[in-house]
Amino acid sequence: MMLRLKIVNKNGLIFEGDAGFCEIPADAGIEGVMPGHVNFISNLAPGVIKYKIGETYNEITVSEGGFAEIGNDNVNILLDS
Repeated sequence: MMLRLKIVNKNGLIFEGDAGFCEIPADAGIEGVMPGHVNFISNLAPGVIKYKIGETYNEITVSEGGFAEIGNDNVNILLDS
C-alpha cells in the first residue's frame, strides 16, 4: 500500500505522488504517517516534511507552518509559505 501525498503552497503544487511513508512537523510533535493511518487534521509547526519514494527520502522545509489533512491513505498538506 502507498500514501497519496500532495503538498501545495501559495505559489502552487510542490509535490504530488505516491509515497510509502511521510513525516510531518505537527503542532503536537513529529507525526509519522504510513498507509492505514488514522484520519486527522493538524496544524503544522516549522520543521521538515520527510517522505519516502522507493528507497529515497525527500525533504521539504516548513518555515511558516500550515496544515495537514490525513484520511483514507491521502495526505494533503497546505503550507503557509
